[in-house]
Amino acid sequence: MIKSKFILNILELLLDGDEDGVNANSQIGYLTESNFDYTGVGVFIEFKQTEGIEKYRSNIESLVLNGVVIKSSELEIGADCTLFFKDGLISYLEIWSYSGNYPKKELIDYELTQQWKGSPKRKVKSK
Repeated sequence: MIKSKFILNILELLLDGDEDGVNANSQIGYLTESNFDYTGVGVFIEFKQTEGIEKYRSNIESLVLNGVVIKSSELEIGADCTLFFKDGLISYLEIWSYSGNYPKKELIDYELTQQWKGSPKRKVKSK
């Protein structure tokens, strides 16, 4: 189970709206954060998959989804999120700061917005 509300919010927004994302949304319940690699520019979050996730495998083995933008008082400009799949399963999430500076901790104060073409334009705020 995903422990971080921030990461869960990002995944829910990334996996909402287009057919590939909606189909993979059921994978969320079978994921746990396994590693956080803070680079100074962003963070890579690797996921451990639990038994049962295979039945929700995406038809696109190397699917890449992006289009959720982060605004936060903890960031100079903002950040972008990209979700990577391996063998049709969610593998890792990359968050990178537009300014090149990202804190070495999880963001607490943030607004997430869907910004891909044709997205539902959903937003999630946390303070």
